[in-house]
Amino acid sequence: MIEEHLLNLLQQVRDDSNNAARTELNELLRKDPEARTIMSRMLVDEQALVSYLRDESIVSILDAEREDATSRPTTRPAMRRMAFQQIAAAMVVGVIVGLLGAGVVWAVNSPQSQIRTLHIVNGDFETMSGPVEGGFPSYFGMWGGNPAEVIEGSDGSRMLRFLKTGNVNGDSDDPASNCSVFQLVDLSFLRQQWNTADPGSQVTLKLTARFHREVAPTDDELPKLAGSCRIYLFNTKPEAIGEGWPQVIREEGVGFSKKEIRIMPGDEPTMISASCLLESEATVALIVVSASTKYRAAPIELGGYFVDDVQFTAIRQPTLPVHYVK
Repeated sequence: MIEEHLLNLLQQVRDDSNNAARTELNELLRKDPEARTIMSRMLVDEQALVSYLRDESIVSILDAEREDATSRPTTRPAMRRMAFQQIAAAMVVGVIVGLLGAGVVWAVNSPQSQIRTLHIVNGDFETMSGPVEGGFPSYFGMWGGNPAEVIEGSDGSRMLRFLKTGNVNGDSDDPASNCSVFQLVDLSFLRQQWNTADPGSQVTLKLTARFHREVAPTDDELPKLAGSCRIYLFNTKPEAIGEGWPQVIREEGVGFSKKEIRIMPGDEPTMISASCLLESEATVALIVVSASTKYRAAPIELGGYFVDDVQFTAIRQPTLPVHYVK
């Protein structure tokens, strides 16, 4: 996975001063948009940074009182903990700035992130039953798309089952390779409340969903069947997105992210997520969950592919305040 590869390269640069890893990481960030998106998420998610870089040996060096731990309980002061977080963030940022030839970077403060759940109607499908409305949704708060239905599982919970691939606009001359279900999300409230145009902070949108696959009669015909989450960001009216799909992606799209997973019948349910930075001009998010056959063909029956627990969150992180030392 690209995220694991990025982390491995970062560790080689940070711990081993590996120039070959530094060059490879630099090229990857320059050429691969997905790599840049993942790296941005690493930077804005303070908790992930601290969790990844936390090292008790480093803490023991910073904590002069730790040597007295055997004689009395030690409580680290809040300022010492904050100092450690600053150093953790600075280490990663310093690696990246070094890649770009800007010099050494030092974080002045430890910024605090805020997380907010964005409203998705029936993200858990518990209040739905039966077929999902066909065609592209034209307004906020409804699921629509290719043939799919909400069923009740053996444990009593409900989930969405993908039924058949096809073109969402119903054009029989343009069959699609996937079965996709869409929902439009209004970003105006988030933009106003968090002032997303403020250069002092940046917002990451994260779409998560749990996929699983059961045995179905068509399994032998679908060796590459995969599930995915996608986020599209637009600056246009919601009804215009469906009317202009898919050309509207090139004409009005201001952001995109996708995460995909391939699971086999009987595998454990797997949660995946897609993340992208919220551009200041974005007014509408289009979230998509789908099952893809990986090749274009006439509509194909699926039947054994499911998704549940669809969630959409926003994470705001103040822009890291830094200054450079030449």
